[in-house]
Amino acid sequence: MGKTPVIQLLILPLFIFIGCGSGSGNSEAASPVETSASMPTTTADASATPQTETAQTTEKIDLCRCLTEPGNSQWAVDNYDACNAAINKELRVENWEKVNFSKEPELNKKWDALVKMCTGSAKLKTGVEAVDKNNELVPEIGTSYGYIWESVNEAAQMYTTLAFDGLVFRSTAYAMNGQTESENFSKIIDISGSWTAIDAESAAGIIKANGVKVGWTFSSDYTTLTNNKGVEFTRLKVK
Repeated sequence: MGKTPVIQLLILPLFIFIGCGSGSGNSEAASPVETSASMPTTTADASATPQTETAQTTEKIDLCRCLTEPGNSQWAVDNYDACNAAINKELRVENWEKVNFSKEPELNKKWDALVKMCTGSAKLKTGVEAVDKNNELVPEIGTSYGYIWESVNEAAQMYTTLAFDGLVFRSTAYAMNGQTESENFSKIIDISGSWTAIDAESAAGIIKANGVKVGWTFSSDYTTLTNNKGVEFTRLKVK
């Protein structure tokens, strides 16, 4: 069965069928040069160039120190605005502290990359409890890292996909109609809902439309998962 065409068609839906600084400096203006009596006219010394604000240099803020310095340290307090500006620039947002990471998977990915660059891990928290909890799993299972999941049941002629994105999971189920190419499949249902990580190898969710609870258990290497109905899905890299 040619899976590549199927997955290419399903990248956009990404669904699943389940359960049914700155520094400172002082500037000083140059004083006029005193002249002798034979030269009554006072002139400025050409070698003394007045310094202005625009001539000051700004110390480059240490972005990684911004992320790792204790928030109550004097350095963190003194450089609060500069650190925020540096993080905003890195993430390309107006105010990173107001970003809803649960709805911005791409920003979540950038945050993870930034934290890993500075600390060697992605354990630094965003401050959003649900996001921080899910971030333990997202790098291994999430669409923002290029992963979706598929299940092919040829006996039942059912093809389903599963995607985890931020705090949301999505699904689409297709009838295969005896075919192997996705353009010949018929969509049966779309489902979405919220999900949360339970631990490093399991997660739970609630279907938005009917409140039905669902669950998933991941293999230790995250190549497969099994849902609460016993259906096995395989992880696929799509980007």
